[in-house]
Order: sequence, then C-alpha cells, then structure tokens
Amino acid sequence: MTIQLLDPTGVIAKSHRTAETVLESLNGRRAGFIFNSHASGLAFWKGLEEEVERRFKPVSMHRVYKENTWAPAPKGEVDKLIGETDYVLVGLGA
Repeated sequence: MTIQLLDPTGVIAKSHRTAETVLESLNGRRAGFIFNSHASGLAFWKGLEEEVERRFKPVSMHRVYKENTWAPAPKGEVDKLIGETDYVLVGLGA
C-alpha cells in the first residue's frame, strides 16, 4: 500500500461573469430547469415544472436532468441552457 500526499494549494480557475438582466415578469419567457434527478425530489420537481408552466405560460421550457446525482451538470449542457432561456430554476443539489 502506498500513501500519496498532495499539495492542497492550487490555482483557482477564473470564470467570466456577464451582467445580470432583471426580468419585469416571468410570463411568456423561455424557462429552464436544472435538476439532479434524485429520487427523493422527483414528485416535487415534476409539480414545480407543472406549476411554472401553468402560472407563467413560458413560450418554451428547456431542461438539464443530470444522470449522476452527485456530479456537476455538464458545462456544455449548462452553457446551451443559458443560451436558450431567459431564466433557469436550479434545484435539489444540481
């Protein structure tokens, strides 16, 4: 058996952040959802999406449902979602 020690210091990746856009209303906008697909939240998340659709009548709804509950959502999928939506609801550890 070998014990390997790693230096815990490193360089933090920098990310580009764009200015926030304030929406006057969610009605008729493009909605997005990122959900971790954990079994304990399936019924809640389904109800949440239905309520958003009923209440705000989005022109489109886009989703990222993670296959691995514990891993981050794939960056490519998140970037695509950002481009396709006006707002995104992220929940349950996604």
